[in-house]
Amino acid sequence: MFTKIPVATKFTFGTYKINPRSSTIDFTYHVEFQNRKTKTFTDRLIFPDVAKDTWGKVPQAVLEPTLQSLLLMLGINYWCIFPTNNIHIEGFSLTREQAEFWESLYLNGLGEFFYDMKMDFHDLIKFPYDASAMAIPPARIELPTRALLLNGAGKDSILSAEMLKASNTPFDFFAFAPTPAHKRIGKLVGAKTITVTRRRDSRLNTILERPGVSTAYPSVSTFTFIAALLAEVLGYNSIVFSNERSADFGNLTYLGLEVNHQWCKSSEAEKMTNDYIHKYITPDISTTSLLRKYSELEIVKRFVQYPQYLHYFTSCNTYFWLPRVWQLAYRKSYWCNRCPKCIFLFASFAAFLPKEEMVAIFGANLYSQRRFLPLIRRILGLEGFKPLDCVGEPEEMILAMHYAERRGEFAGEPAMQVFEEHFPAAYNFEEIEERVFNIEKEKATH
Repeated sequence: MFTKIPVATKFTFGTYKINPRSSTIDFTYHVEFQNRKTKTFTDRLIFPDVAKDTWGKVPQAVLEPTLQSLLLMLGINYWCIFPTNNIHIEGFSLTREQAEFWESLYLNGLGEFFYDMKMDFHDLIKFPYDASAMAIPPARIELPTRALLLNGAGKDSILSAEMLKASNTPFDFFAFAPTPAHKRIGKLVGAKTITVTRRRDSRLNTILERPGVSTAYPSVSTFTFIAALLAEVLGYNSIVFSNERSADFGNLTYLGLEVNHQWCKSSEAEKMTNDYIHKYITPDISTTSLLRKYSELEIVKRFVQYPQYLHYFTSCNTYFWLPRVWQLAYRKSYWCNRCPKCIFLFASFAAFLPKEEMVAIFGANLYSQRRFLPLIRRILGLEGFKPLDCVGEPEEMILAMHYAERRGEFAGEPAMQVFEEHFPAAYNFEEIEERVFNIEKEKATH
């Protein structure tokens, strides 16, 4: 557990350095321990699609605050393993407002980590700032009107791509730590994919592989600052994500903090990060989520209108932890058919697709397996808290199962028996439908 890790007494955000010849950037972090020994950790970002002569074209007034932000953002993976409120920054200072931003991002973005590790986070996150410092006005940079869309290899980014196509918006994909699934989706969509890989310090990876050490961190926040750098270097004025409305719905409360597995995808995180980029880096790059107004269930409803993707998208997060040789073996969708996300998405797609096609896509009928009933009850909101995974709100699960029940193909299945016990025909499904699909709001705009 966490107590086996040496206790840090000082954490310093060190340096960042671009190597144009290899298109890599190294970020260093220094940790001092109770025995007064100090270890330096190095994190590297690799940009295979950025030519060496491109780095010098970005104005330093834009590039420097971007790299500073990345130093602080990537450092979250090191600080949470060696947490201390004795935080230092080696090469630059923050204003009070900047320090408050990073404290909020670390606190909310690590909520699940704190819960997993049973850590008391109170008075732990204290970014240093210069009380007399004034924010330097953000610099301008001339960029073409085109979008950089995060390719997550799943249904959400595919739907966003189709929406960008429909609006005639030029865009390219951005894939972090690309897998065969990312490449497959890029090819199917017909979009170029810009890739970035990250090489964490091997000693950090060794710790993260220990049993009981949480790997939860705000990944989308990290992607945002990396994408901002790509936008500056390669020329994009818009960074597009596919974060849904359901990401605003938390899981549980821990020591007074709302823990939200998807906080980094929430509207709160998106707005505060976009505002930070505009105020401290450049106003010429904006971030947005095309799917923000949609629930997960509505996204699925829209996605099934593109049948060419149904057997190829990858929305089970287990895939991304598989050895690469296994990833290469899967030429179509991968579903572990065990995790909460697989169960929720099975229910979501079963709301709109026939049973035969569901089994063909997932490789199993998850409604028939009694071992999933405890998870189904949790996702329905009947007991416990919403699983710490990328699943929608309970009302979405209720409505999805209602749609499948109405068609009758899953009649008598264990999952349907549980559903019918708690949600009889007289239940007010219409009211839930209005909320899940924003029907009242849609009426008001017409």
